[in-house]
Amino acid sequence: MPKLLPKLRVKNDVKVIYVIFGIVLTYFSIYMPDIMDVAGIDDVQISSTVSFGALNGMLFGPFWGCLITLTGFSLYKITAGTLFTMSTFAMFSLIFNSMSSIVAGLVVNREHKAVKVIFFSLICMWYLLDVGRTAYMYPWYHLLILLLFVYFDGSILRKSATSKIYIFISLFFASLLGVLTDHIVGSIGYQILYDLPASAYKSVLLVYPVERTILAFFPAFLVYVLVVVFKDILLSSQDIEQDISDRKSRDLDEYIRNDVLDILKDNEE
Repeated sequence: MPKLLPKLRVKNDVKVIYVIFGIVLTYFSIYMPDIMDVAGIDDVQISSTVSFGALNGMLFGPFWGCLITLTGFSLYKITAGTLFTMSTFAMFSLIFNSMSSIVAGLVVNREHKAVKVIFFSLICMWYLLDVGRTAYMYPWYHLLILLLFVYFDGSILRKSATSKIYIFISLFFASLLGVLTDHIVGSIGYQILYDLPASAYKSVLLVYPVERTILAFFPAFLVYVLVVVFKDILLSSQDIEQDISDRKSRDLDEYIRNDVLDILKDNEE
């Protein structure tokens, strides 16, 4: 369970159902509409399934989220008969989506040091490419989000457990860092395979941040609603249990005063 959620003991059979549900949800997410006509690159579209990579990481954690993402998307490719006919990049995209789950899950689990190392290392890998040194402004949004994440790290850790605003900020960082991880590693992989000119990357400097922010918002909002509702249910259940306990205590007091004492008096007489 992500650490933003209350820690509960979950039976193994419930865990299995939980994981199967995630795989099924991921499987059918492939039918969601994609973002079409990416500016600067012909015949390229951004799959909305990227959002589910981050979503799985936030809901299931880095390990199970990664496994669920990889399994769900792979099963779809197998049943559709396209797994072994996909392009090399499409095959690697399954791994890119899974990396999104890992990073998002690490943020939610508050493994922030590991997130910073992974994310910064990927940015450095971009600059190791020739095109990376030419299109050096391309990962500007990744650097900005990383710097903001480092800056607000302490505040998120201190307040995310008590403030609903900080819960959403933490979840949004998790989702956005996950989505941007998929983006930067996907860009590196695409460049290695197809050797795009630097102009292709320069043309989307102001476009991809908008696309990725939109893709990151929806999973963050969904998990935020689930977290808030989940917390409210737990608080409500605790209040109900307290009310029941108080009622039982009052009933017992009344029984002792009205019935037991009368019986004792009768016996004394």
